[in-house]
Amino acid sequence: MNWTNELPAPLLPFIDRFLATERACIRLQIKDTAPSHRWQSAIGSLQYWPVAETWPVDENGRPLFGLIQLNLAELPPLEPFPSHGILQFFVTDDAFWGANPIAPHRQDNFRVIYHDDPDPASTPLVEDFSFLPAFEDLPLQRDLCLAIAGQTGTMLLPPDDYRFDEELGDIFHDLGDEKWEVLRAYRKAIGTVGHRLGGYAAFAQEDPRSENDDDTLELLLQLDTDPAIGLLWGDYGVAHWLYKSIPELLSTIDFNQIWYGWESN
Repeated sequence: MNWTNELPAPLLPFIDRFLATERACIRLQIKDTAPSHRWQSAIGSLQYWPVAETWPVDENGRPLFGLIQLNLAELPPLEPFPSHGILQFFVTDDAFWGANPIAPHRQDNFRVIYHDDPDPASTPLVEDFSFLPAFEDLPLQRDLCLAIAGQTGTMLLPPDDYRFDEELGDIFHDLGDEKWEVLRAYRKAIGTVGHRLGGYAAFAQEDPRSENDDDTLELLLQLDTDPAIGLLWGDYGVAHWLYKSIPELLSTIDFNQIWYGWESN
């Protein structure tokens, strides 16, 4: 998408300022067919699990639901993500789908697991998943398993990001009565909705982050509501997994320190 063609006329003089906020991302497309192999990128009912590892459980010892996995070798390269391996996201089937509003960093009822596996096709995998419970409350139906493809894209700073007012807010404040209409057009032009790896997070409510936070959290994964496949985060909401950005370790993500939350409209 060429976002510059979608910008309303009052914003055209500020293209250079918008470009200064541009970030790369991977736009994720969920297909209507199952993956051909168990180690490929997929959403729902994950089938890649090495026999040598223990399936993750929640704080009550109940197995978690495998929501999505990404084979990073199949996706376009994107810093600071590894160039290979299987990245998986698990949630429990409680009322919050594993999120903890008080302590969103605690991976008690959700888990992000990275398998540093350069050749997943040759890894011995679990064949029998009968140990998994009959999940009752999930954002996605349990028996669904669909392939995922990824395409390189870019994003500009969205209006709901906590940094927006400082970086770009003056452009819109000066528009007077046109402000809200132009802001909606800007949001649509830059493509804030959808599933993506990296880039910027777009929140249904206010950004839970603040410039006063000790840690800088950046987007790991965004999963949007997707009625076509029955992925529903409450009332047309969106889920985010954020990672701690460490400037001196730009090429590293600590998957043990992940913030997870979702909110609905």
